Amino acid sequence: MIKDERNYHQRLQEFCDCFMETDFKKELEAASKGISGDPSGDPGELALKFFGITLLYGANEEAKRISLQRSKEGKVLLSVEARGSYQLPAPSAQVADRIFSIARSITHIEKDQGKSLLALGLRNDRLELSVEVDRKGGGESLSILFPKS
Repeated sequence: MIKDERNYHQRLQEFCDCFMETDFKKELEAASKGISGDPSGDPGELALKFFGITLLYGANEEAKRISLQRSKEGKVLLSVEARGSYQLPAPSAQVADRIFSIARSITHIEKDQGKSLLALGLRNDRLELSVEVDRKGGGESLSILFPKS
């Protein structure tokens, strides 16, 4: 068995590179339904894909902020603040939990609340994002703040 030595940050960038030429909203809709294109059905891979496409979508739409929230009851919402506020198809609670875990791993935020920068290499460019996480009352939220264009 071959051990995969790539970390989440590298794998996230690879997913972004792979899906850069796609219709981000269409891919988010498919991923929210659990259609990952991954025959193994690995929730970790689906979480990386969903997270990456969400970042690409936000950059493409010139979003100010994208927030993923999971309530203690397990309800998941994916909100976008761009030229207005609206909802996108959200992942399952299981995939959302993996996205929270991946975001915390990449940013090294271990406390319940924290903020960190995330530099995402995209082909010949990079995107610097501010990542905020908050865990309280059985729920959790992840906010990605995009640079002003």
